[in-house]
Amino acid sequence: MSTGPQERNGLGGASKKGMLILVVGPSGVGKDSLLDGARARLGDADAAQFCFPRRCITRPAGTIGENHIPLRPDDFPSMAKQGAFLLSWRAHDLCYAIPRHVQDEVIKGKTVIVNVSRSVINDAFALIGERNVRVISICAKTEVLRQRLEARGREDRFDIERRLARASAYEVEGPNVVHVHNDADLETGITQFLEAIVAPRPVSTPKV
Repeated sequence: MSTGPQERNGLGGASKKGMLILVVGPSGVGKDSLLDGARARLGDADAAQFCFPRRCITRPAGTIGENHIPLRPDDFPSMAKQGAFLLSWRAHDLCYAIPRHVQDEVIKGKTVIVNVSRSVINDAFALIGERNVRVISICAKTEVLRQRLEARGREDRFDIERRLARASAYEVEGPNVVHVHNDADLETGITQFLEAIVAPRPVSTPKV
């Protein structure tokens, strides 16, 4: 989806200290659990440095899933056109967006961690600058994904198989891409996720 009338020249002369971390991965890989765990471990003491902004989603408040900013589907296109979003995309019949203020937090020097679609990675590079963007790609074995999708109870059998097929073809490679394997217990996954967040830059790891 369009990112609106935004400049695509990176941070320009602003502070180069900040980092936008894009968390990507197929459905059921455990992104929300890792984000919640990282937020809890970092706690209030690191709140001045690390930011986990809520996503805007055209989904009513109070539904199963993450704590998001609910938007009406009819309002989303006009908000995007007016520049309310830094990044936006469509998936699973819903519209998603990262609020525009996230760019301000990066300019201030914060590390901002957001869950996004891989389709907006290049937009983020163009808007923020490759030096200030890191991609953390979360992956897990097919059987682990199947168990998690079945356990969360949001999809029927057909949807689960469709998501697994997409996951098998899910590849994210390139500069500043770090792969985190979330096949083990949650605490191990959170530890590896935090290591990827705080790693010095530039950094990238191959998918194995």
